[in-house]
Amino acid sequence: MVLSKRERVFKTLELDGEPDKVPIFLFGFEQTGTSFQAYKKSGEAEKHFLTVNIKNSKIKYYITEQRFWNVDLSIMDPFGINKIKAKNAKAPEEYPDCRINTMDGRVYKTVKQAETGLFYDWYVDGYFKTPEIVHAYWDRYGRPTELVNDRIKYSPQLWEDFVNVLAPYFYPMPMVIIEIASALFEGMTISRVAYYMRKNPQFIHEVLGEYTQTIIEVIKRLAEAGVEIVFYGDDLAYKERTFFSLNQFREFILPCHKKIFQFCKKRGMKVILHSDGKIDEYLPDLVDAGLNGIQALEATAGVDLAGLKKNLGDRLSFLGGLDSSGILCFGTPKDVEDDVKKCIKAAGHGGGYFVGPSHDILNMPWENVLAMRAAIEKHRKYPLTF
Repeated sequence: MVLSKRERVFKTLELDGEPDKVPIFLFGFEQTGTSFQAYKKSGEAEKHFLTVNIKNSKIKYYITEQRFWNVDLSIMDPFGINKIKAKNAKAPEEYPDCRINTMDGRVYKTVKQAETGLFYDWYVDGYFKTPEIVHAYWDRYGRPTELVNDRIKYSPQLWEDFVNVLAPYFYPMPMVIIEIASALFEGMTISRVAYYMRKNPQFIHEVLGEYTQTIIEVIKRLAEAGVEIVFYGDDLAYKERTFFSLNQFREFILPCHKKIFQFCKKRGMKVILHSDGKIDEYLPDLVDAGLNGIQALEATAGVDLAGLKKNLGDRLSFLGGLDSSGILCFGTPKDVEDDVKKCIKAAGHGGGYFVGPSHDILNMPWENVLAMRAAIEKHRKYPLTF
């Protein structure tokens, strides 16, 4: 049995037994990191270079890196990244040389990466510390629900042509460029969020409601175009513990996720959530709310991939798990292969698992990049032998 990329992806997401191979999903290289610089110098970029065009479109889509990794599922869509018209403005004077996202209050500063000298946007602080500040910015720049970009044409024909052109290489899925919990606590700071959850919960519900409805408005347009899988990121945990207590999560955050998941379900769409950190405690509730897949499964945060597979594997698909910030960066090539085998053994039996790193690849030694790629191809075939 040899499946197409799409068949492999949906058999895995729908928990329909073992496909022919464990599918591959990863974010790929962070372009300011040392790994991407090594990739460019290696000759692999030239070897796998390819652009594709959609019918009646002048846009070229570069799929070189996807070919290098031989992915089955990748974040890409023809509608552009500007689905939300959020603006960056000069930050308040107490943040010199910084910018503020006027929709969520996050303050950023562009600085050079120590290893490469390339510029990267680093989060500095959250400025939306009071309801008055939030409302002042939203009055001036627009509430989140007013920022959905209706100039984008979500054409079913465009999506169909896009999928067909990419079919030999991978199956595409759009990403929603807005979060719920992480935009809340990064834009407001975690201490202020905790304060308002106690003292002014309606304010927190208002902000979360705006973010949630904005996401739904974007997904509505994607559904009308025929999109079948939606990916969005919403970090919910630190290393080793969650951001919020389970009760806080259930009162404030979970209802927002449930609205999104159920909106997708009613339109026949699958939804995959990315969250760093130790989110094991939240996952049963997220699955009950309608989540189809969870991505990251960060080993250094203490995520128990084998335990999650045992307890939720009949209801949830898993994506990631390879130790991006530990073994992949600091281990030997043999350690990397062992990590690949460990994750496939933990979550691959019976299907329902996409192999890949927990996050993007930043400063991973080049020999480990090649070792990971080779190990995935070596050990992904069903039936598994370990």
